Amino acid sequence: MTAALLAAGSGAAQAQVVISQVYGGGGNSGSTYTNDFIEIFNAGTTAQSLNGWSVQYASASGTSWQVTNLGNVLLQPGQYYLVQEAAGSGGTTPLPTPDTVGTIPMGGSSGKVLLANVTTAQTGACPSGAAILGLVGFGSANCPNPTGTLSGANAAIRKGGGCTDTGNPTSDFDVAAASPRNTATPAAPCSGPGVPAISVADVALAEGDAGLTPFIFTVQLSEPAPVGGVSFSYATANDTALAGTDYQSASGSGSIAETETSTTITVNVIANTNTEPNRQFLLNLTGINGAVPTSLTAHGIIQDDDIGTFNIHDIQGFGLTSPVAGQRVNTLSNIVTAVGPAGFFMQARDASIDTNPQTSEGIYVYTGSAPTVVVGDEVDLTGDVDEYFGTTELKAISNLTIVSTGNALPSPVMFDANTPSQDVNALSCVETNFECFEAMRVQIDNGIVARANPYFSTDNYAQIFVSASGTRSLRTPGTLYPLVPGVDNPDAGQFEGNPHIFELDADALGAVAPNTAITGGSRFTATGVVAYNFGDYEVWPTSFTVTEANPIPRAVSTGQPEELRIGSFNVLRLCDTLANTTFECGNGGEPDAAALTLKLSRLSDYVGNVLKLPDVLGVVEVENLGVLQMLSDKIATDFGVTYTSYLEEGNDGGGIDVGYLVRSDRISNVVITQFDKNEMWLDPRDNAMHELHDRPSLKLEGTFDGQSFATIIVHPKSRSCVDAPTGANCTQADVDRNRLKRFTQAQSIANRVQAEQMAQPTRPLFVIGDFNDYQFSDGFVNITGLIAGTYDNNKNVIDLPGANIVTPPLWDAVNSLPENEQYSFLYTEQFGAILGYTSASSFDQGRDVPIMQVLDHALLNGPAQNWFVEFEYGRADLDAADQDERNSTTAIGVSDHDGFVIRLNTTDRIFANGFDN
Repeated sequence: MTAALLAAGSGAAQAQVVISQVYGGGGNSGSTYTNDFIEIFNAGTTAQSLNGWSVQYASASGTSWQVTNLGNVLLQPGQYYLVQEAAGSGGTTPLPTPDTVGTIPMGGSSGKVLLANVTTAQTGACPSGAAILGLVGFGSANCPNPTGTLSGANAAIRKGGGCTDTGNPTSDFDVAAASPRNTATPAAPCSGPGVPAISVADVALAEGDAGLTPFIFTVQLSEPAPVGGVSFSYATANDTALAGTDYQSASGSGSIAETETSTTITVNVIANTNTEPNRQFLLNLTGINGAVPTSLTAHGIIQDDDIGTFNIHDIQGFGLTSPVAGQRVNTLSNIVTAVGPAGFFMQARDASIDTNPQTSEGIYVYTGSAPTVVVGDEVDLTGDVDEYFGTTELKAISNLTIVSTGNALPSPVMFDANTPSQDVNALSCVETNFECFEAMRVQIDNGIVARANPYFSTDNYAQIFVSASGTRSLRTPGTLYPLVPGVDNPDAGQFEGNPHIFELDADALGAVAPNTAITGGSRFTATGVVAYNFGDYEVWPTSFTVTEANPIPRAVSTGQPEELRIGSFNVLRLCDTLANTTFECGNGGEPDAAALTLKLSRLSDYVGNVLKLPDVLGVVEVENLGVLQMLSDKIATDFGVTYTSYLEEGNDGGGIDVGYLVRSDRISNVVITQFDKNEMWLDPRDNAMHELHDRPSLKLEGTFDGQSFATIIVHPKSRSCVDAPTGANCTQADVDRNRLKRFTQAQSIANRVQAEQMAQPTRPLFVIGDFNDYQFSDGFVNITGLIAGTYDNNKNVIDLPGANIVTPPLWDAVNSLPENEQYSFLYTEQFGAILGYTSASSFDQGRDVPIMQVLDHALLNGPAQNWFVEFEYGRADLDAADQDERNSTTAIGVSDHDGFVIRLNTTDRIFANGFDN
């Protein structure tokens, strides 16, 4: 169907009936309308019969024309006529009721349309002659003077409502959003010689303080009135202004005498001294004779000229918007609390606040340039109350007076473990967690950085995400808010998304220098004001002090020489330079030689300086043994330690596999076994059998200091499309399938784990890797619990038949860490326009919160737990500022996971943790 229009005209200018709109994108993928259409329009001053007429279509270079006959209709001046053509499988909106229905499938990118006063199919590329009343070509049509290219959203629309007709469609048509019109659409006659255009301008005046204020509307003609003059009816109508309260209703008849060009209509506005928003009423002209159009509307805008005096809490009001938005107000005796480059914040004195904690006592004053006030000034001012993208502010400032200087600042709100609220069902500001603190001073004594600086556009070190509670933005058990737990898992609970997390723009008011990196996990104190920017609540500090920096990188403990150290690390697609996989292996394509060399150098730095050269390192997301050996060689060069590489190819379409690096100087008797590469499952996506494991698990058996042990490294299916459907790319069928595949993979791994326990009950066993799952249930499928033997059917949507497979259960070493250290992956969750957050742009869909989560686990059986000394994540990838990661040539930011190391003592048998064998 058609997407592009080229217009070529035939015949003289100012035709009686013209083609006014052409749309051929109907039914295409992503199109607006379900059908193609052709619209015609009577641009003349007399009615025209369409009996015996037709519209016809040919391809861009075609000579054969398809015909749709028009109805026996008398088309009035200014009247539109809609011809519906063929439909496609796409489109979201049906056309208005068509006046004629055809079946022509018009070209989607090019073609030609003509209007003829015959029904005979025309021939030739660009027909002409008396029967042809107009021709419009589009796309690559071979007739002259094309319009622009169309799309599934856009049509070629004749300018002037259909009245513009110079004979050159290139200039006569705009390409704009399709807007089909039919004979039921109000007529819009064209002016012309002897038919003047009529107009009436809006009137905007101050209402006055007493009596009546006349609003005089001028009715104007484009040329002198013709013989017989121009007549019309008029009547006022309510809009935001009310008759009898704001204005006196008026109605009657009006006229403009022959040869005259204007007249007036007076509506009296009722003046008062009440402060109120600007209001407006309507003045409608109907039944216009002797001019076009035949009806029109003007607005009477009553501008309030009464300025009341309001406290800030009355301006802010209760709720998301000001109750006096749009009014001009005075506000007095407020204290300047912070000053920015184009405005300042002010707050009521403590003695002036109200008793309602839901009304903010602060407000932002927009000055447009550097303010003349300083912190501590007491000010009076007049301004307009405006809701600027969600922020209540004062603008158009006048009468700014500095009453006194050096005043004590109003007391700040304490942000702490209770404020803002951590309970999404009991938010601090009822509907939101921050609106009632908007523009107020806040103090944070125990802040912690949840996420380091992202980068945005030209701001390389943008707003950090923080908590005032002292705890980071951690994932907790349950379904993801606002999803509701299903009836099949009533015990799952709900993860509320950490509503207390907010953004902090440290350099917005100069508290820190621009381009200051602030690492995740750092602790701080701050004082500042609550702002709202790009749909998100933020704190702009006036003071900011890091009290405990989190250095990046932060290495794990080296441990003792007699300790066995086992690690795991998702290396983020370590791929060679060959494009030989079904899907791209690398992020954005396979690396070139230079990129691979840099990646190997950075990974070597991570293994050596962050993980401190563990004895066994399970690796995840490695393309093949060759590139893993390259990493081993690089580590040997950098650190003088030789690792033997082990990897078995799996089934992943992107070529990524799991493997091991093993220190041959400390580990002996190594045996590698791949599990279940050829295990199949019935995939509901196509109801066919496919490999179950994309990255089959890999077991390592070895000996350290005379003690045997075994590890199994796993990498089950990712969490994509697990929580809920997200649109066309993630349907409910995809969700159900992905949950089932994860569950089935975990069942298979659990059977292998249990077989190992039964075969070697006294041998330490470690199940390590990127589980793509939390240490608790997400409310749907807890594959970590299934592999560990702690699966709870009441907390999951898929039931495990019978008892847990793995018994005795394994212990997850992540539980040995302090709460704030329980994370190995950072995911920014998009919660949408909730809790007072708005969708500000395509990149910011509302409330976006970084969530620290554990995806990388170490599960230990009883004998392994007896050896346990310590579990640590090496910090280099999640807590650095984005810009530092982007520019890094070291371990910082080399992966999107942090790796871990377990320290194990194979000689002593009794430890402080109480385990003993």
